Amino acid sequence: MKQSNKGFTLIELLVVIAIIAILAGLLLPALAKAKEKGRATSCLNNLKQVGIGMLMFADENDDMIPRGSAGSARRWWLEFMPYVPEGGTERDYRNIKIFMCPSYPIPENTRNNSRLLPWQKKQVITYVVNGWRFRSVKDQTGYEQLGSSKITDFAQPSNSAYLLDNESDTWRPIVTGLQDMQTALNDVWHPSHLPYDASGKRLSVDRRVAARRHSNGSNILFLDGHAGYRDSKLIDTDLFREHKP
Repeated sequence: MKQSNKGFTLIELLVVIAIIAILAGLLLPALAKAKEKGRATSCLNNLKQVGIGMLMFADENDDMIPRGSAGSARRWWLEFMPYVPEGGTERDYRNIKIFMCPSYPIPENTRNNSRLLPWQKKQVITYVVNGWRFRSVKDQTGYEQLGSSKITDFAQPSNSAYLLDNESDTWRPIVTGLQDMQTALNDVWHPSHLPYDASGKRLSVDRRVAARRHSNGSNILFLDGHAGYRDSKLIDTDLFREHKP
């Protein structure tokens, strides 16, 4: 008796492979989008935890909070280490995860030890701080805040930025948590540090706030302690002012 051949023909196999490829093409972008959404949510949670540390610090220091990072001014992440769950020391704060956005594009196989060159190291501080002061509500340029200031200086803390996603291009300094040579460029205090110019059409050449960290914008920790997302074209000088126009 002749046995029937129940195996797949070459054409049938090719059809199955084509269907799998089509399904993969449809599903992979959705999976990637879901993964990035999870990272963005984790980033917001990190900022909220830092916000708790910020408010605790202010409560214990006469409403003062760290701002501009010029010269010998204390960096915000050093000030907040005693108030965050993971702890750390001034000589080694590589493992404080809430200072890092999961979406920050860190190259593969990077790590941190004292023998590596700067571009071989891993970024561990991926947020920049509001170090901007204005002479009046009409001042469009402002200047750099030196050191700390009172959180109560801000009339609208729920609409005033404190930390934002750090841009990740080649001109930005890497903070590795291992006695870095340069940590003074991690505050925002000039219009060119914003993602876009005043017209909203051209990227600022020396921006410090990420233009497209989460889709088309940046996550932000506000001075009342809440965190939220804002399209980068809506990140303007008014977001940093103590008193709004």
